[in-house]
Parts: sequence; C-alpha cells; structure tokens
Amino acid sequence: MNTALKPIATAILFSLALSACSMVKPVVELAPQYEQPQVDVPETFKFDVPASQANGIQAASLGWRDYFADPRLHALIELALKNNTDLRTAVLNVDQVRAQYAISRTKELPSLSGSGGVVRSGSAMGASTSYNVGLNTSYELDLWGRVKNTNDAALQSYFATEAAKDATHLALIASVAKAYFAQLYAEESMSLAKRTLSSYEETYRLAKVRHNAGVISAVDLRAQEAQIESAKSSYTAAVRAKEEARNALALLISQEIPQNLPKGKPLSQQFKIQNLPAGLSSTVLLNRPDIRAAEYNLRAANANIGVARAAFFPTISLTGALGLVSPQLGNLFQSNRKTWSAGANLSVPIFDWGSNQANLEAVKIAQQKTVVAYESAVESAFKDVSDALVARAALAAQYEAAAAQRKAYNERLRLINLRYKYGVASSLDLLDAERSSYSADSSLLSTQLNLLNNLADVYKALGGGLKRYTNDE
Repeated sequence: MNTALKPIATAILFSLALSACSMVKPVVELAPQYEQPQVDVPETFKFDVPASQANGIQAASLGWRDYFADPRLHALIELALKNNTDLRTAVLNVDQVRAQYAISRTKELPSLSGSGGVVRSGSAMGASTSYNVGLNTSYELDLWGRVKNTNDAALQSYFATEAAKDATHLALIASVAKAYFAQLYAEESMSLAKRTLSSYEETYRLAKVRHNAGVISAVDLRAQEAQIESAKSSYTAAVRAKEEARNALALLISQEIPQNLPKGKPLSQQFKIQNLPAGLSSTVLLNRPDIRAAEYNLRAANANIGVARAAFFPTISLTGALGLVSPQLGNLFQSNRKTWSAGANLSVPIFDWGSNQANLEAVKIAQQKTVVAYESAVESAFKDVSDALVARAALAAQYEAAAAQRKAYNERLRLINLRYKYGVASSLDLLDAERSSYSADSSLLSTQLNLLNNLADVYKALGGGLKRYTNDE
C-alpha cells in the first residue's frame, strides 16, 4: 500500500509546486489605476456647532448607548439589532458574498482531482478490459491578471456588501428611536388630551349652572359641548397613534414588545448629547457606510475592466497527471503499473464575433455608472447632513419660541378663567383661551417630537451608531 501511495504523494507535491506560481505577479496589469472621483462639495457645513463645543466628540466613534439616554430605548435597539429581518437579510448577503469571494480565491490555486474507471474494448482479435485510477492537477498561469482581477472584484464586492449592512444597521437604530419617540409623543398627547378634557368638563359644569340661571345662552352651552367632543376626538387620535407606533416598533424588532423592558424616560430626557458636531465634510463622508459601499463598488468595477481586457490575451494552463493502469483489477496497485503525464494548454482568442470587445465596452460603461453613483452618493450625503444640521438649529429655536408661546397662552387662560368666574369675561373669551392654550400645548409637544427625530437623523447622517457593544457594557 505504501507503494500505491507514492503516486498520490507525487501528485500532491506537483500541485504544491504549481501553487508557487500563484505568488507570481501578472506580467501586465490590465485594470485601470484606481482614482477616487473628486466631488465638489464644501469642506465645512453651515449651522455646525463651533469646534470649541465639540470636546473631541465624533459621531463615528460615539455608540448609540452613549448618544441615546433612555434605557427602554436601549433594550428596543438591542432587540432590533438581534431580530430585525432587514438586518438579518443584510448579514446573510454579506455571508453569501464572502462565500463567493472564497470560491473566487481558489482560482489562484492549482486544482487537484481524482479519477478512476474501467474500460472494455474489442476488435477482430478479441476483447480486453483495463482498469485505471489517478490524480490530475491543473493551474492557469495568470499572466494578464484575469484571475487576480476577478478576485479583486469579488473582494471589493464583499466590502461593499459589508458597508451596505452597516448602512442598514445605522438606519435601523434611527428608525427604532423615531418609532419609540412617536410612541412617547402619543402617550403624552393622550395625557394632554385627558387633562384638557377634565378642564373642559369643569368649564362645562359651570356653564351649565349659568345657563340654568339664564346668564348664558344655549349657543354658548352648545359651544362648550362641542369643545368637549373635540378633546375626546383628540384623545382617540392619540390612542390610535400610540398603537400604530407600537406596531411599528414590533415590526422593527420582529416580535411583540416585551413586558419586562426597563422603565423609560420622558421625551425631554432622551439624549445625552444635544449638539453633536459634524466636523469636516471629508471626514463625515468617510464615516458614512453608504459612501464606503459606493467606493468599493467603484473599485470592483475597475477590477472587472481588467478581467474583460484579459479576455483578449492567450490563456495558458499547466496540467499534470499521475496514475495506475492494469488489465487486471488485482494488479492495479503494483508499482510497475504507473503512468504519468505533464503538459501545457494554450488557448488563443482568434475570432469571437466581437463578443470580447462588446463585453469590454459593457464593463467600461458599468464602471462609468459606478462613478456617477459614487458622485450621487456623496452629493446626497452632503445634503443629508446639511439638511439635518439646519433643521437642528431651526427646530431648537422653534422649540424655544413654542415654549414661550405656551407659557403666555397658559397664563392668559388662567387670567380669563378668573375673569369668567367673576362674570367679567364672556364664555366666548373662555372658549378662545382654552382653544389657544390647548393648541399651544400641542404645538410644543409636536415641535419636541420633530426636534428628537432630527437629533436621530443627525446621528444617522453623520455615520454614527456602528459601535458594537458587549453584554457587560
């Protein structure tokens, strides 16, 4: 049996010798040299916070636990990152492309295969039988970089898919946060509607007493009743919004919302950091996973051009075989039955009806499309960041104004209530004050929700949120 194993060992050694050829660089590099496209965008962003307020904080290095303050939201984000179907699909896409790259990578190494068979043949002189077993190896000399560029394209596609998964990861965090904010907003809207309804009902009780005493008309009383029904309608709308937000959260975490989540915080305490700095646009663009994905796709397209150009050149493959042949099966593994062969195959493209040229033109156009896609991604990213920053500044000012307006209308309502009780103000004055106060409260709450959503958008636009936490953090 040791004698029988010698051909196998020899074939393996020959295969390893061919593998040394895989370390040789191509004679000609046919892929174009990669150059990052230059996109004309400003170096800095308007409405960014001053550098003196940044304190060295960068969105890309800031984990979502360090940005969002609510422990209940933390638990929801963890569930989403574990269960969300879109993110799981993105992870599977990465695994699939990684496997495809592993397959492509093997093309740089020689192949080794085994074979065996039995042949029965005959002629006028008689019939004969022969048995054979052997090992075959082959290796393509990558003189023009076809195999290398194929592998490079597969590798860059893998990187692009990984970056796309990061983009899904980041978008999921922002979506969970905004759905959670919508739920808190609905709950606070319900509380506001309840308080307002109680106030309206008290006002209606007093109005009814006055109506019975003939002080106010039925018209005024009906107006009070209409206002009560309006408050009930607002409460019902808030209940619906709360359930819709819960459904959105359940979809994002791919399960029903657990009952044992940590206690949450109010809308006013959702962020640890309010003024996250943007910094230089070039740094922001490097941090965004969608920009990285676009650049990896561009590198892959460059490599594909090298593959297409290599198709115009000859292909040379080295082959070798070691085996045993015998007319009797019992004598097959004897040492005097050895056979071997070694050779080289040359394939030269001569006439293909323009197929190679058309393929080259196609991959060149595809590469130009990836350049346009990269430029579009950069421009869109700059717009995302710019819009988020200007909205942050505007919403902060709008919230302050809404808070001042709410304070003024609430004080006006208090004074008119006093005047109404002493018969100085009319019921119409009171109705108007109540409507204005409720409107101001609702406007402040709505502005607060928009501000929180914007802070989540700023985090996403700046490329934050990709830090992976361990269980003990």
